[in-house]
Order: sequence, then C-alpha cells, then structure tokens
Amino acid sequence: MPEVYNSLVERLLNPTFIYLSASPWQLYPFIREFTNTHYPFGQLIMRDMSYVELTSFITTLTIGTQEYKEDRMHKIHRWLPNKKFLCIGDSAQTDPEAYGNMYFGNSGNTNNRYRKYPGWIKAIWIRIVEGVDPSAEETLNAPKRFEKAFKDIPRDAWRTFKDPLELMDVRIDM
Repeated sequence: MPEVYNSLVERLLNPTFIYLSASPWQLYPFIREFTNTHYPFGQLIMRDMSYVELTSFITTLTIGTQEYKEDRMHKIHRWLPNKKFLCIGDSAQTDPEAYGNMYFGNSGNTNNRYRKYPGWIKAIWIRIVEGVDPSAEETLNAPKRFEKAFKDIPRDAWRTFKDPLELMDVRIDM
C-alpha cells in the first residue's frame, strides 16, 4: 500500500491525506511512527476511549466502528466541504458500509443526513483482507456484501482489490 499512496502524491499533485482509524488514541505514537515511515504525511484521526475498564475497552475496539467512522467523516466534511475524497479501506470491519453511506447514502439507510454530500467522495477502494480470520472472511469478503454496501453507487466509483498494485493504473478524477 505505501507504493499506492506515494503514487497518489504524483497522480493527484500532492493531495491531502487524512488517516481515519478506529484504533484508540493510546496507540497514536506507534501508528504515527508507522505512517510517517511508510506513507505520505497526513492528519491522523483516532478514537477516544478509556482503558480504565478493560471490558469496555475491548468492546469499544470491535463495536461501533461504522458509526464512529461516519461521525468523523461527517466532521471532516464540515471542515473541508469543498475538498474531494478518495476513501481507501479494507473488508475486515465496516469500511465498505461507512464509505457507502457517506458517498450519498444508501437507499435503505434511514439516516439521510449524508445525502447532502453528493460528489464529495469521488471513489472508494476496499482491500479484501485474507488470512486473518478465515471463518469470518467468507462473509466479510462476499460480493453480496459490497453490492449491498455500495447500492446505488455507480460501479465505476468503487472497487475491491487484493493486490495493491491493481490500483497503480486506476484513473482518478478528482
């Protein structure tokens, strides 16, 4: 993925990068060092949570990721309403659903507040995660999941990929 991100710098003439993570802010030093080492500089937005009570800490890591990401993306839109975005995520959690809702809102979504952002997200790229949790991957990587998450979104506006090099020649109209 670092090669893809670095190619975006050249292809999009020095874009702004925002790294939205559902990881807790307590991991900031490690994630910042990793992104600074391998990826173009960008703003890192992380989840605010407490590890005082271990059970709620673990639960927060796995539940509410979609809502968290949609909320942060809504804030990013308020900060940068005229900036166009390419969303890059993976299939391991709820990136497809969160990005699909932010594109312009799925027709089945009762929360229509995102419909006011048509054209804000220009493309969505989702990496198919394999080899982490084989029992869950059949569902997480199913084509039906992506078709549902991206319902009513033009097919040329989203793509799934396994090898990041598949993205090196993808045209991006920002």
